[in-house]
Order: sequence, then structure tokens, then C-alpha cells
Amino acid sequence: MTEVAGAVAVITGGGSGIGRAIAVALVDAGATVAIADIELSTAERTAAEIGAHAFAVDVSDEASVLALAADVVSRFGRVDILVNNAGVASVSPLEEMTDADWQWMLGVNLYGLIHTVRAFLPHLPRGGHILATGSMAGLSPDPGMGGYGVSKFAVTAYAEVLAAELEPRGIGVTLLAPGPVHTRLGSSSRNRPADSRGGLHDADLGAGDGGGMRWLEPEEVGAIAVRAIVDGSRYAITHHDWLPVVEARHRAIEAAFTPPTPPRDR
Repeated sequence: MTEVAGAVAVITGGGSGIGRAIAVALVDAGATVAIADIELSTAERTAAEIGAHAFAVDVSDEASVLALAADVVSRFGRVDILVNNAGVASVSPLEEMTDADWQWMLGVNLYGLIHTVRAFLPHLPRGGHILATGSMAGLSPDPGMGGYGVSKFAVTAYAEVLAAELEPRGIGVTLLAPGPVHTRLGSSSRNRPADSRGGLHDADLGAGDGGGMRWLEPEEVGAIAVRAIVDGSRYAITHHDWLPVVEARHRAIEAAFTPPTPPRDR
């Protein structure tokens, strides 16, 4: 169990979308919340609206994350909850992705998590908690968003190993794995460096009927995330009706462990 009331929480990518919703839920639960975002104006607007505090950060830049950690600890004296939520998503077949695409995608989604944990973990006390925003795409492949899926499979592995390593220290780790959520994730390239272009392109991930999928609002996911932090849950799943999708992958892996039947002697 993690005590939220009175805690100091840091949320990367907290200016909008899921990050904003988690910030709102934590503030409502009595936490002091530091919203960190590459779009400082967005973070400042959100912070003013909900009673939080705004900071600028580029999670792909370790120096920027270290500066954030120093600023937060200097201002609030401690950190109890770390929410690694900053992420980007664009679409492209894997074969069309350039090195610049991979560096951008992994730089934010994977190295952003690595940098943030490395910077803040020394400040987390026993009873503290880390939440990493992964994706259903990190539990089951999603053709067309292969680069995103690769980065989120890495987040899944990182969170699972980190949870095992930090358990003896009394620090909890949750992997949040959202399915489709109405956010600005589909316009991620707005924050991509102008000199870093490749085969990836934005797509309206919620266009039309969303492919018949069930879409959630960020506030629904924020409530799920904070409940998982309080309960110390290892996984926080937003779309329980997607179990057959993940289960099919697991069954295929399980079947591969069954030795082939030897040929019969004639």
C-alpha cells in the first residue's frame, strides 16, 4: 500500500492526456504534485487549473531529467511517487523506420523511463512507488505501430525487472498498460526535433469509430492508475475485454514449448 495523502508526486508528460488525469487524481487524493512536461506552457496551464506545480523537462535528455530531480527535491524536500508517463507514438512499417526514427522513439519511450528512474530512485523512500506508463502494445504486437510496440515491450520488461529488484527495498512498481485512450498521442511529432525526421508520421489514432475499439477518456485511466499505486498493484489494465488478444499471444508461446511429435517408424 502507498499513502497518497501528503505524498510528493512527480509526473512526466503530465501536462495533458493520461498524465494530466493522473495529476488531477493525485491532487484530489491529497498529494503535492509536480507536473513535468516538454511543453512548459501546457504544464503551467494544467498546474494552475488543478493546484499543482509546473516544471520543464525533456526526458530523452538525461541532464534535463537530473536537473528536474534536483529542482523538485530542492523545492519539496523529497519525492514519494514517480509517474513515468511521457511518451510518443507515430506510425510506420518497421522497414521504413530510419535510425532517426528509432532514436526519437526509444529516446523518449525507453530512455525517458531509464533516465527518470535513475534520477529519482535515490530519493524514493521505503513505501514509495514508481508507475511506468506502458501500453497494450507492450503486451501484444500491433502491426503498423511496430516501433511504438518495440519501445513499449521494452518498458514492460524494464518495469517487471525493476519491480523484482525494488521489492526487497519496499518500493512498489506498477506497469500501466492502457488500450485506446482519447489523448494527443497521435500528434506526437509536434515535439520532435525539426532536424530529426524519418519514415514515421502522425495519425489520428482515434479517427472515425476507432476501428470498432472501445476508447476511454483520460480521467478513467487516471483513476485506474492511482488506485493501482495505492494498492501496490504490479499491473494496471484499462481494457479488461482485451484479454483474448494478449491470451492468444501467450498461448502461441506456450504451444512453442511443446516438443514436436517424433515421426513414426514405418
